[in-house]
Amino acid sequence: MAIRHLVLMRLKPGVFTEEARQDYIDTFAALKAALPEDVLDAKVYENLVDRPQNMTVMVEMILKDEASLPKYLQHPLHQGIGRRYNPFVEAIASFDCEVSEP
Repeated sequence: MAIRHLVLMRLKPGVFTEEARQDYIDTFAALKAALPEDVLDAKVYENLVDRPQNMTVMVEMILKDEASLPKYLQHPLHQGIGRRYNPFVEAIASFDCEVSEP
């Protein structure tokens, strides 16, 4: 069963520049290419509304199944983006659910 893996992060103000946004997009596209059997889709969204409870960025991954999650999490590309941005994360949440549409 395919799963939707969502990660929402609030980054410190000024961190999510156009360069950072492109870094996220490029990295998750590269992860999809590197793990084609496991990562079925990868999208990066930037929050457009500035409110105290809002997050800055959301990553949406469609993974083949639950066994694909650790492969993705342990991949060097994922580890690298974590090293680059984790120092700037003020809040983070993840959510995994069944993909309801084909």
